[in-house]
Amino acid sequence: MLQDTVRTDAYRDFIYDNKHLFAGKVVLDVGCGTGILSLFCAKAGAAKVIAVDNSAIIEKAREIVFENELGDTIQCLRGKIEEVTLPVKKVDIIISEWMGYCLLYEAMLDSVIWARNRYLDSNGLMIPSHATLQLSLFADDDYISDKITFWNSVYGFKMSCMRAKSYDDIVIRTVNTETVPSNSATFLELPLHTVQKDDLTITAADFGLIAAQDVDQLHGFIIHFDIFFTTGRDKKISDATNRFTTGPSGSETHWQQALALIDTSKSGTVTMKASERIQGSIALRKGNEYFRELEISIQWQATDAQSDEKASRLMRRQTWLMR
Repeated sequence: MLQDTVRTDAYRDFIYDNKHLFAGKVVLDVGCGTGILSLFCAKAGAAKVIAVDNSAIIEKAREIVFENELGDTIQCLRGKIEEVTLPVKKVDIIISEWMGYCLLYEAMLDSVIWARNRYLDSNGLMIPSHATLQLSLFADDDYISDKITFWNSVYGFKMSCMRAKSYDDIVIRTVNTETVPSNSATFLELPLHTVQKDDLTITAADFGLIAAQDVDQLHGFIIHFDIFFTTGRDKKISDATNRFTTGPSGSETHWQQALALIDTSKSGTVTMKASERIQGSIALRKGNEYFRELEISIQWQATDAQSDEKASRLMRRQTWLMR
């Protein structure tokens, strides 16, 4: 995580560029890990930083705090944020690196929202302040050949079991921009100052994607997220002074991108012409068996970009699980 400079630099730059926001303030770091964000806040002039984590890493964080002579400012607490007792009733700032794969995997945002509702002052600041989820198209013959069709015949033997669940599970990988033949569309915006847990279940978010080139075969969808930092709770995404993307067009992060492969054996082959449009809706919710998992369903159909008339193609639907 610390070696992910895109992520760490974004937090550091926002904190150090806005030291006036932290000077003399009480900060809560939810899921602090090694405590790097707490260290940044302390160096920016925070009066007190409360670093909370439920894993054994908190012991290392405590050692790091004292090694850097910040023990008078940073207090480390082990436990779930919902269960620990903070030494204050309210905090001025909540900072957290809560994002999982596909943004919401592992459901850590639930705890951040709980902490905000319980501890953040009415004029307090959430860092980061906004997050968005983006969807785009994926077409990569080489990837399909290496990961899917390769198993059809390996030295003359069928090994189809080796590609089991390839069309059922979300794949986390770095996607080359050359394999993204469309624009990206925002299908979810989360304002962290006001979002509630119920908002994290998406029943049907509409999207529209336009092919930038001819596509012989559409192989799937790509999901990534963008993170924004603003200096006030009344600010909009357009006011963000710092931001980063986990999309294919940005520098690589440890989150990479989430790839949902289309099962052509069920939905048929999908071809597209340049400027043709894919319209549909996406649903996202926690897994049935494990709440930290994500279930993602996409329903889509190709249409003519020059009109609203639907092309003579079936409405397709597929569901994937991020385990």
